[in-house]
Amino acid sequence: MVKDTLIAEALQVLPKRKRNVILRSYFLEMSDEDIIREMNLVRSTVHEHRTHSLEILRKIMEGKADETEM
Repeated sequence: MVKDTLIAEALQVLPKRKRNVILRSYFLEMSDEDIIREMNLVRSTVHEHRTHSLEILRKIMEGKADETEM
């Protein structure tokens, strides 16, 4: 469960797949291998989702988010 309200709200902005990669990576501490198997994705997609999502989250947390980036 995400307890920080700002982070929880920022995560809700992400598309479901990207949010799930972030939650599995950082909150459930799953390996890329586990995420790949569980979500039926390829490694490059997991990497892209995580990288892009972190950039979006950073911008949201800084108040600089542009909805077209989601």
